[in-house]
Amino acid sequence: MSKKNKKKRSFLSWVWRFFKACFVLSLRTVLFTVMLLLLIAAGLWLLFLKTFNAQHISELITEEIQKRLDRPVIITSLDLKFINAIELKGFSVLDTEGNPGHALLSADTVTLQFKLLPLLEQQLVIDEVSLHSPRFNVVRQADGTYNMPQVRSPKEKSVYTSELTGRKLTVSVEDWSVHNGVLSYKDLGSGVSHAIYGLNLHFEQLRFNELSRFRAEMILRNKWGDNISDMEIKGAGHVNFADFNWNDFALRSLRAQVFLFQKPVDLLIDLDNLRTPYFNIKAEIPAFSSKDLSLFHAENLNFSLPKTEVAAQGMLDNGYRLLKLSQVTLSADDVKTTLSGNLDFAQKPFTADLQASTNFFNLAGKETYYKDIGQYKLTGQASLAAHLLRNSGKYELPLFTAQAKNVSGLFYGFKAAQVSGEFQAKQNFADLYARTTDGKVTVHKSVFDKLNLSASWRKGNLYAYIASTELNNVPFKMSLSVNNLKSARRKIRTSIYWKDLDPLAFIDTVKDFVTVITPLLKKGAKFKEPVDGPLAWMRNFRDRLPKFMPNFAGNLTADTFSTQVLSGNRFSAEFDFTGMRAGAKNLSGPLEMRLEGGVIHQMEKLAEEQQALNITFQPFILMHRMERAGSFKVGQVLKDVPFNDMALSVDFNKGNMQIKNAYTVGPTISAAVSGWTDWVNENFDIIIWTMFNNTSRSGALAENLTDESGNPALAFRVSSSMLKPKLEMMRAKKTGQTIRAAQEQGLSTSFKAAQEFIQGDFHAKK
Repeated sequence: MSKKNKKKRSFLSWVWRFFKACFVLSLRTVLFTVMLLLLIAAGLWLLFLKTFNAQHISELITEEIQKRLDRPVIITSLDLKFINAIELKGFSVLDTEGNPGHALLSADTVTLQFKLLPLLEQQLVIDEVSLHSPRFNVVRQADGTYNMPQVRSPKEKSVYTSELTGRKLTVSVEDWSVHNGVLSYKDLGSGVSHAIYGLNLHFEQLRFNELSRFRAEMILRNKWGDNISDMEIKGAGHVNFADFNWNDFALRSLRAQVFLFQKPVDLLIDLDNLRTPYFNIKAEIPAFSSKDLSLFHAENLNFSLPKTEVAAQGMLDNGYRLLKLSQVTLSADDVKTTLSGNLDFAQKPFTADLQASTNFFNLAGKETYYKDIGQYKLTGQASLAAHLLRNSGKYELPLFTAQAKNVSGLFYGFKAAQVSGEFQAKQNFADLYARTTDGKVTVHKSVFDKLNLSASWRKGNLYAYIASTELNNVPFKMSLSVNNLKSARRKIRTSIYWKDLDPLAFIDTVKDFVTVITPLLKKGAKFKEPVDGPLAWMRNFRDRLPKFMPNFAGNLTADTFSTQVLSGNRFSAEFDFTGMRAGAKNLSGPLEMRLEGGVIHQMEKLAEEQQALNITFQPFILMHRMERAGSFKVGQVLKDVPFNDMALSVDFNKGNMQIKNAYTVGPTISAAVSGWTDWVNENFDIIIWTMFNNTSRSGALAENLTDESGNPALAFRVSSSMLKPKLEMMRAKKTGQTIRAAQEQGLSTSFKAAQEFIQGDFHAKK
């Protein structure tokens, strides 16, 4: 073997011996360390066994808890479970007040885990006290007191003196845990009970006089009717037990999740003073619908709500029986609701006094959340406010208000557009008030624009005022009162003003209202189909007289009046009707009208269009033919004839109209009318006296065509059926006298009420 190979073999041998020596040394070191630790542990164990005795510890714990709770404590046994763990079995704290003889608190086992090294320094540091399957039984007695004891927390750490060694040992606890606990609550006065199951709690480095962090899980069980609901709750936060002075108790930044819907409700809770708790709660509620509330039998409500944020501040008083809400805000979509008030659960049944209001929110799209309002096709903005009470088990609504901005929609046949105003309801909607300051309302074909309206409903009476509007582009004003609206003997009073009145257009407006309102009063009600031909105008109006006006009185005024037959200025009318029914069979009461500074239109043309007018105007047509023959000249009788004053006073009796007084006075023609007209059976019997002024004679007139003064005059009688009237010429000698007598008789009213209405500014009272 070469010298070089020998050197190499010697080096490898040295390396092997070096590693072998290091390994042996390391192994000896590890074994020594382990043996040392075992010796220390054994020493500590011997020290612990020398210092503590299971019987003494059991007595110590029993005595300490009894002193702190002032309640009897039972521990059946104490075992040393591990080297650093003690297990108490059969642990219970007996109740002496709410449910004497039963356990206030019990647990299958209570485990105490402690640290070993602090024992060398005469300190027992318990890492964690764990209660396994504990049961907490809270009872509220009939007098309002609870069985919860006043915990006496020491101001300093507990000190235990060993009876074997005589040495003092300081005892402290770091963490506390509850595993699968049950908390039950029972009110002996009301019989109400609640329970929390699966209660898991963990307090980190719990100090009873400062904020300490904790985690919690539980299941809250409630009974609603015949159903039982379970709500899972998870949370974490900080708590200060304030040395068990419940007046200073504090709960801070508790973040919890309540699994009530498909998604959890997130909560942030601050709480002070368990005697009369003050709370501040913020919640995020996920979107949900009525199906999620099937437990409360709310399936028929058919609603859904978007994600909602809730912030609530308030307190509990009177033994948690009085809930005072200083402010609660709910924000969902663009709606923010503010609520405050009290709920008193000490009353049987509970009472409530709550007030709520919202901001202005958009109406469009809200049918997504409540389908029933989709029929109104709402747009614009609105705000709501309400005062809600609950007494004797019944809910009351003393006040409800709604504000509207540019609201459009369809309300039971009334089409509204860009309406602004307010609505107010009192005493469970028994007292109503509404006001609009602008907007447009369409009733079938009639349009009320720039509507300034106010209305109220009180004690069965309706009051409505249109201070100003444009009805089909014509300035219009109206007041309406209906006494005993729900009675068959209701009384209706009205005052109506037009800038320009077209009676036929007004009849169309009345028909529009009847068309819309009647189906609301009686579902499926229908009118007779409109007719054409002779007397169609009268028959269609007569068949549509509103049935809901059995007693109808009031006045009508207009600056101008215009029909095919005549027109004029300063139109006034007063009426007091009873028995207004479709068909006019029961129509009764007086009607008085006056028209000034007007014109009688185109007699010849209208005579061709209406049979009844043809017969009525026939004498004038005959005189016109005589005029053409040169007998005399009366002016343009068959064209537009002016008049100064026209008045009518009639009295209806079950559809039969008796003419009490009727006359016309003018520069060309003056006339008086008497007789009657039966609008139901469509016949009449009237006498017309007519005298012509400003005439120039060019021939002789028959005696029956002149007044006793010698002026041309006519007196004739029209009778029988309106479709086939009869004409009878009469002597005209007393024509002038008859006309003067009618003019002197005049009317029985000065239309004072109508003039006061025009000049006044009437509004319904809130």
